[in-house]
Amino acid sequence: MPVEITSLELAQMVRAHCALPLLLDCRPFLAFCGARVAYSHSVNWNSVLMRRQRARAGSGMGVGSARPLERLVADRALLRRLRAGECARVVVLDEASRSVRELRRESVAGLLLRALQEELREDSTEVCFLQGGFDEFAASYPDLCLNTPLMCGSPTAVSDPETLSSTKTTPLYDQGDPVEILPFLFLGSAHHSSRRETLERCGITAVLNVSSSCPNLFEQELQYMTLRVEDSLAADIRVLFPEAIGFIDSVKESGGRVLVHCQAGISRSATICLAYLIHARRVRLDEAFDFVKRRRHVISPNLAFMGQLLQFETDVLRPYTVLDSKNGSSVF
Repeated sequence: MPVEITSLELAQMVRAHCALPLLLDCRPFLAFCGARVAYSHSVNWNSVLMRRQRARAGSGMGVGSARPLERLVADRALLRRLRAGECARVVVLDEASRSVRELRRESVAGLLLRALQEELREDSTEVCFLQGGFDEFAASYPDLCLNTPLMCGSPTAVSDPETLSSTKTTPLYDQGDPVEILPFLFLGSAHHSSRRETLERCGITAVLNVSSSCPNLFEQELQYMTLRVEDSLAADIRVLFPEAIGFIDSVKESGGRVLVHCQAGISRSATICLAYLIHARRVRLDEAFDFVKRRRHVISPNLAFMGQLLQFETDVLRPYTVLDSKNGSSVF
């Protein structure tokens, strides 16, 4: 049985960095990115899988055994740490559940707790559950939580004539900074990629150029990857997803931050960011699209790119489905 801890106990752990537990947040991905406990990690089972799991439970087939950890923990490095016994204490939290007994067996938190207990050794890792979830903790300790704006950055203040002149041809949505999609992933345009002070302010260390002609202006200072592609209905951007995802992951693992840009920051670069979210967070395309659109409202991948993203979503989710030999339907 998991050990239940209070918000006060967790706050003491977070403040004592030497005793910091591994925090696994089971809330929906959008909720986690909007506000979260400091140092926490998102663990979210894709909504498609959740609906099928609930349908299976409702049909009387039962929820079966706990899902393997790899179906719940998308971060491969984090999964390795868990299985290697490197985390002395793991704390699972959801929105507001008061105790483990309140959890539905098919909930993400319920599935994760069972998977952790089944796969981790009790003598190396203590599995805990936060009473009251994020809602109670955030109400009591807002200073230990992080909040991320869900909208495009505000325009930069214009004061001198030179800046005023440059903004006349720059769209309003590009006059601020590139938007933060994840702490290590930013989305913007060629305008953002050409502003050294903007890149420095955002802590950008690498640039993924997804355009047909935009130059790489700071190759002596920043790490670059260039993937040449046209914003057209005939372009196959999907073949670039593995390279792009690999580059973004390499920047993340090195502790850097990457700006993904094309010419306008509307179609090609947005497509790459959507593909990364689908792959890394196992969210559906519509969830990823809503998430990115809240941050950069002008995104609009062309119809061909949207079709390729839909196929990519299918390919990513397919390994997490199991064919029911009895009725031929996909169940979990």
